[in-house]
Amino acid sequence: MPLAMMSGVISAIIGLIVGIFYVLVFGTIISTVPSSLPTSAEYLNLNMFSVLFGVGAIIIMPIIGFIGGLIQGVIIAVLYNFLAPRIGGIKLRFKEQTNATH
Repeated sequence: MPLAMMSGVISAIIGLIVGIFYVLVFGTIISTVPSSLPTSAEYLNLNMFSVLFGVGAIIIMPIIGFIGGLIQGVIIAVLYNFLAPRIGGIKLRFKEQTNATH
């Protein structure tokens, strides 16, 4: 579970960064569209859409990233715990360091 939580948090941070990027890029694109459309009740209110999109991207993207990262971390941990005894797992070698201070 610690691997899954760490993977989820990292993915949530990446989701926040992607959400901010989406807001900056698509917000700029959406803000230029209303000037080319005639003002009429038939058209969508793009100002409200851009606000909802911006808030949605910054809130929803980290949540989706966390859930996806959590599921990914659980799958990786389960597969590792299943395969490690059969393959041999990860082996670490540590070298003892001596201090030569005079």
